[in-house]
Amino acid sequence: MDKKLVIVESPAKARTIGRILGGDYVVSASMGHVRDLPEKSLGIDIEKHFEPMYVETNKALVSKLKSAAKDAAAVYLAPDPDREGEAIAWHLQELLSKSFKGDFHRVAFHEITKGAVSRAFESPGKVDTKLVDAQQARRILDRLVGYQISPLLWTKIKRGVSAGRVQSVALRMVCDREREILAFVPVEFWMFAAEFEVLRQIGDGAGKTFKAKLVKVSGAKPEISNEEQAGDLRSKLSSLDDFCISSVETKPVMRNPSPPLITSTMQQASGFSASQTMRIAQQLYEGVDADSGDAGGLITYMRTDSFAVSTEAQQTCRSFISANFGTDYVPEKPNFYKSKSTAQGAHEAIRPTDVSLTPEKAAAFLDAPQLKLYTLIWKRFVASQMSPARMQKTTVDVDGGGGSYTFRAEATEVVFPGFNILKVAKADAEEDTSPGILKALQRDDRCKALEISGDQKFTEPPPRFTEATLIRELEANGIGRPSTYATIVRTIQNRDYCQKSKKGQQLSPTPLGFEICDYLVSKLPELFDIKFTSDMESKLDDIEEGKVKWRNMLDDFYSKLSRWLDDAKFANAPETGSVGELVSMLSDVSEWHPPEKRDNRVLDDSKFFASVKRQFDKDGKLTEKQWKALLSLALKYKAQISGFDSFADDSRVSGDMSEAIRRMEERLGADIRQREHIGSDEFKRISQVFTLMANVRWEEPSKGNKAYDDGKFFSSLKKQSDSGRPLSEKQLAVLRRLAQKYLDQIESPETVKEILGIKEGPDAHEAGSGTQPNPEIEDAIGKLSEVTTWAEPSKKGRRVFDDKQFFESLRTQYHRKHYLSSKQEFALKKLAAKYLKQ
Repeated sequence: MDKKLVIVESPAKARTIGRILGGDYVVSASMGHVRDLPEKSLGIDIEKHFEPMYVETNKALVSKLKSAAKDAAAVYLAPDPDREGEAIAWHLQELLSKSFKGDFHRVAFHEITKGAVSRAFESPGKVDTKLVDAQQARRILDRLVGYQISPLLWTKIKRGVSAGRVQSVALRMVCDREREILAFVPVEFWMFAAEFEVLRQIGDGAGKTFKAKLVKVSGAKPEISNEEQAGDLRSKLSSLDDFCISSVETKPVMRNPSPPLITSTMQQASGFSASQTMRIAQQLYEGVDADSGDAGGLITYMRTDSFAVSTEAQQTCRSFISANFGTDYVPEKPNFYKSKSTAQGAHEAIRPTDVSLTPEKAAAFLDAPQLKLYTLIWKRFVASQMSPARMQKTTVDVDGGGGSYTFRAEATEVVFPGFNILKVAKADAEEDTSPGILKALQRDDRCKALEISGDQKFTEPPPRFTEATLIRELEANGIGRPSTYATIVRTIQNRDYCQKSKKGQQLSPTPLGFEICDYLVSKLPELFDIKFTSDMESKLDDIEEGKVKWRNMLDDFYSKLSRWLDDAKFANAPETGSVGELVSMLSDVSEWHPPEKRDNRVLDDSKFFASVKRQFDKDGKLTEKQWKALLSLALKYKAQISGFDSFADDSRVSGDMSEAIRRMEERLGADIRQREHIGSDEFKRISQVFTLMANVRWEEPSKGNKAYDDGKFFSSLKKQSDSGRPLSEKQLAVLRRLAQKYLDQIESPETVKEILGIKEGPDAHEAGSGTQPNPEIEDAIGKLSEVTTWAEPSKKGRRVFDDKQFFESLRTQYHRKHYLSSKQEFALKKLAAKYLKQ
C-alpha cells in the first residue's frame, strides 16, 4: 500500500480532512484517547517516580490502526492542537511504532480548511513532548486526588461519592456563594426622581418635560434608609419652587468593540449549557456538509484562551467590512487585543474560517443551534475588527433649595454606530429622556417640579452562579483551562452536588454537595484552597513551557498530599495506648465466628482483626472508623476477653464504649425487626407478587437525561424484599404501577391485583389502576380526533405549547392504559371546550 495514513480523533473530522487531502491519503479516527489509566485501579507506580501504567481503551480499534500503519507509506498524526491532542498523538506513536518503522509526522492546524491543512502537511513536525508531559502531569494529579481522597468521603459520607482536584474547588465556589446568599441581610434604601417642566419656551417640537434622579443632598450622596426619612424628604422637595438648570454638559463618548470570542466567553454568551456549546462548536470546527459540497470547517479551533488573530484573517476581515459596510467602519489601524499572560500563544481566538460566509448564507445548511452559535462567533469577530461606536452624552443638573438638592438627567445620542451596527453590544439601560430636549436646555433655565416620586428599594444578595458565570469565576481565579471548563461544570451537576433551578439556570448546591464541600474544606483546607489550585494550573503551564520537569512537580505535590491525607485520615484518632491495649486483648480470642454473608459482602471477623492489627503494628495508629469497628468487635467477643469490663470502664474509652454499645443495640433491634418481617404474612404475599411477575418481558429502557428501566427497577425492589427489608409506601406504589403496566403478562393477574390493592371502577384513578374505560373521556377523545384545524404552536418563555401534539399524547396514553390523571382529564376537557364549541 503506497497510501499515507492520517489519524485524527473523530469520524467527522476524518471525513472533512479526507475530502481536502484526496485519494493519496487514508484518514482514520482514533475515537479519542487510545490509551489511558485503568478505570478500576490507581494505575500509577508511585515508587517508580509516578510511572503511569496505561492500558488500551479499545483493543480492536488499535489493532486496525496497527494493520493500517504496517502497510502505510507514511503516518501523519493529526489530533487537535492542544495538550490532549498532543497526548493522543504521542500514545498513537508509542502503540504504532512496532508496526510502522518509518518516521511519524505530527501535523497541527487551528482550522480545518484547504489552505491550513495543506500548509501543515507541507511542513510537518514532531510530537511536542513538553505538551505531552503537561497532559500526563494533569492526568496523574487528578487520578492521585480522586483515588486517594474519595475513599475518605466513603467513610464519612457515603460510598460512591467522589472528590476532584478542580471539580471540588468549583463546588466550593458554589457553596460559598450560597452561604453568602443565606447570610445576606437586606438593607432598605430609597431613590427619588422628579419630572420637571421647563418654564422657558423651547422650539422645534423638542418637548418641555424631562425626568431626573436625585443625586445629591447638601452636596453628598443621598442616604435615605427608612420610610420616615423618605416622607420628610418628599415633603421638603414638594415645597420647593426654585428649581433651575445649574449645568448642561455634552461630551463625546467612544465605545470600543469587545475582543473576538475565546472558549470561556463563547460558553458565557452562547445561551446554551457549557457542554452543549462545546458540542456545537466541535461540529462547526470539524465541518458541516454544505449543498455546494465544499469541504472544510467553519470556525477555528474552539479550545483557546488567546485573543490573537492571524494577520491574513485580519486583513481579509477589514476588506470584507470595507466592501459591505463602508470605509468609515474600518479603523485606521487593525484592532489588537491583549491576551492573559497564561494564554496559549500558538492559538488564535475563535473566528469564522471564511468571513464571507455570512450567517445568512450559512443558514442554508446549518441547523438552528449551529446557526445561532455560528452567528455569535461571526458577529463577534467581524465587530472586533470594526471602528468604535461614537456617541454624545448630555448631562443636565437641576438644583433646588438654593443648591441643597441636585437632580441629574442623562441622555445618549448615537452619532456613528461603528461596530454596533451588528448589534453585538448589550443595550444600555433605557433612559427616561430623549437627548433632544436635554441639548435644548440652557444654564439658569427655571423649572417646575410636576411630580416627585420616591421608590423603596432593598439591597440584594449576590446572584447564584450560572454555568456561564461560574466559568467566568473559574477563569478569573486561574482555575481550569479552555479544554476543562465544560467538564468541570458538568461533573458537579451529574454527580448531584449542584442542581439548576427549575425556572432559571442558577446553580445551587444540594445537601450532598454541601456535606462533601464542608468535609473537604475542614479536613483538607490546603488542597482545596482556590489559590493553591490556581498555582497548580500555573505549574502545569510551566511544564508545557519546559520550565519544570513533570515528575519533579508531582514529587513535590505528592509529599504535601500524603501529609494532608494522613492528617485527615487520622483526625479524631484514638489514643495510641488504648488502641494497643485493646489489640492485645483481642489477640487472645481463639474462637472466631465463621464468615457471614451480608448483602454482597462477606464479613470475616478474624481476617478483619488481623488486617487492623497489621496496620497498627506498622503505623502505630488507627483511624476513628477502625477504632469504632474494633470496639464493636470487642463487645461481640467480650466473653473471651479477660479484663474487658475494667477496660470498658476506663475513663479514656468509656465514652466511646457507650457509643459502641448503643450502635450494637440498634443493630440487634434492626436484625430482630428484619427476622420478624421475614416471618410475616405481608412478606410472604409480596414475595408471591415477585414470583408471579418473574417472567415479564420488560420494555427497553427509555433514553434521555432521565432514563427509565422497568426491569432494572423491579430487580432492585425484589433484591431489597428478598433481603428481608420491607418496601416503603413509595416503593410499593412503584411496584403497583409496574404491575398495572404489565398486567397482561403476569401469571395470575387477579392475585397480584388483590395483594397490591389495584382497584377497578370509580376509584381506579386514585389507586392508579384505570383498567376500566371512561365513557366521558372516550367521547371527548373520539370527537377531538375528528378536529382538522388546530391552533398554531405558541411559545411562552422556553416552553412550546402545541395543542395537536398534546392531544395526541393524551389519546395514545388513554388507548394504552385506559387511564388519565386528574390533571390530564382537566386538560382534555379544556381542549374539548376550545375546539368542540357548538
